[in-house]
Amino acid sequence: MSKLNLEWKRREGGDGRTKRDYLDIIVDDQPLSEVIGGDVVSCLGWFVPEENAKAVHRLLLEEVADLPNNRCSLYVCPECGDLGCGAVSLAIEQTGDKVIWRDFGYENNYESVVHTEGYKELGPFIFDRSEYVRAIKKAL
Repeated sequence: MSKLNLEWKRREGGDGRTKRDYLDIIVDDQPLSEVIGGDVVSCLGWFVPEENAKAVHRLLLEEVADLPNNRCSLYVCPECGDLGCGAVSLAIEQTGDKVIWRDFGYENNYESVVHTEGYKELGPFIFDRSEYVRAIKKAL
């Protein structure tokens, strides 16, 4: 079983970039932002409270996914969070007392393609459901 945690991280501002404090997603002691790379922030902890709550509920499978084919955004544009800018996404599945993160990719909300290049080695991650819920709810 993988272990999930959330930790505050800062995207530095300057040169046209907005400073953002966000909750980074840590799986098995490895920040996913470092694995993914690029200029993205997680969907947790930095946006308006209503959108943060929606992101939490999507990750808990309590709200409809925000991308086609029942996929959820995980890392988004650090300036605006708009899915049109592109997002690192995944499929989330609950099976009994387990939650599975699988099929990572990069996509937007106006094309029907998920780019999996560079993400095929990421996951799947299997979490104990009760520990998963506890970790994700920390974002509220």
